[in-house]
Amino acid sequence: MNKKIGMRFGIVLASVALIASGTVAANGAAVPKGKAAAGLQCAAAGLVSTGLGVEGSDLTCMTATLGTAKDTLVWGYKDLKPLTSIEFVSSSAIGGGYGTTAIAVGDALKAEGLLGSYTVKYFANAPLGIAYFQGEKNRKDMWAMTGYAMPGGLATGKSTLDVTNAKPLAMFLREAEVIAVPASSKLKTINDLLAVIKANPKTAIGGGNPGGVDHITIATIAATIGVAATDLNYVAYSGGATLTPDLLAGRVVAGVAGTSEWSKYVAAGTMRLLAVTSPKPLTVVKGKTLIQQNINLTFGNWRGLLAPADLPAAEYLNMLKVLDTAHGSASWKAMLTAKSWIDEYRVGTAFTTWFKTEVAAILKLGKEFKLY
Repeated sequence: MNKKIGMRFGIVLASVALIASGTVAANGAAVPKGKAAAGLQCAAAGLVSTGLGVEGSDLTCMTATLGTAKDTLVWGYKDLKPLTSIEFVSSSAIGGGYGTTAIAVGDALKAEGLLGSYTVKYFANAPLGIAYFQGEKNRKDMWAMTGYAMPGGLATGKSTLDVTNAKPLAMFLREAEVIAVPASSKLKTINDLLAVIKANPKTAIGGGNPGGVDHITIATIAATIGVAATDLNYVAYSGGATLTPDLLAGRVVAGVAGTSEWSKYVAAGTMRLLAVTSPKPLTVVKGKTLIQQNINLTFGNWRGLLAPADLPAAEYLNMLKVLDTAHGSASWKAMLTAKSWIDEYRVGTAFTTWFKTEVAAILKLGKEFKLY
C-alpha cells in the first residue's frame, strides 16, 4: 500500500520539477510552436501551433489583452470567451477544503480577466452537494469541486449517485495532509500519537467525511502499527473549519486536514503539526514529514472541477480553454505557491480517463479498509 501511494506522488514530484523549470508560468524565453502551451511566451504574433491546445485545438501567438500577461506575446486561444459568472458547488462547510479551493480558483480566474464573478454554494457532505449539482439542468454557469474525498463520501453516505456522471474539466492540484494537535497537547511527534493509538485505538481522531482522504490518511498510518481502520475512533466532520473548534478544545486528541485548512493556526501558534504527508518539508506550513519520522509514507489529496453532464460541447470546450489559459498564468502559479499546493494538471479527455480510474481505485481501497 505504501508503495502504491509513494508511486502516486512520483507524478507530483515530476510536476514540481515543471514548475521549477519555468515551463508552467507565463514568463521566461519565448517557446517555439512545437512546444507551445497556453500562457507561455511566444516570439511573433500570428504564429500557429497546430493541435497542441486542449482537445487538439490550435494555439496562436498573440498579444494578451487581459490579466497579468497583458501586452505581452503569449500562446493562447483566438476564440476564447471569458466566463461571465460561475457558481461553485462545495461539498464541505464554509472554511473546508472544497470551498477554500473554489475561492482560490475563482480569485485567480478573476485576476486573469477570465471570469467576471463567482459564488460558492456550500453543502455539508458529498451526497447533498452532488445531488444538487446533478439535479440542476441546463446550467452553463456551474462547476462542482471534486477530489479524493468525493467517491468515499458518497459511498459512506449510502448514496446511489455516481460522481462520474458529469463532464470532467480539469484536475489542477494535489495537497498534502497534516496531522495536528492543539499547542497545549503533550504529543510532540507522530510516533507519540501512534503510541497513544496503539495503547487505546478508541482515542478520538477528527477529520473530514468517512472514507475520504483524511480518513484514509490516518487509517494508512495506523496500519503501520497493526491497528485496523475499523478499530479507530474516527470522528467525521464536514471539513477542517468545523473540526477546528473541537480540536483546539481537546474534544478530539488529534485531527487530520489539508495543509491550506490549518496553515493559519499553525502560524499563529495555536496548533502544532505532528506530521506532514508530503515527500519533502513544505514552506507555508512548518512540520516534519512522515518520512523524516521513519514512516515510509507519502500521501496527497487532489482536487479538480466538474461541469454538468448536459453542458453543450461548445461551452465545455470554451471552459477547458479558460482553465488551460489560467493554468499558464502568474496568478495561478501564485495561488499554488501561497497554499503549498503541488501542480498536478490534467485537462479534458486526459482528466476524464484518469478520473474514472481514480474513482474506482479509491472505492477499492475504502472497501479494503472496510470503511463502507
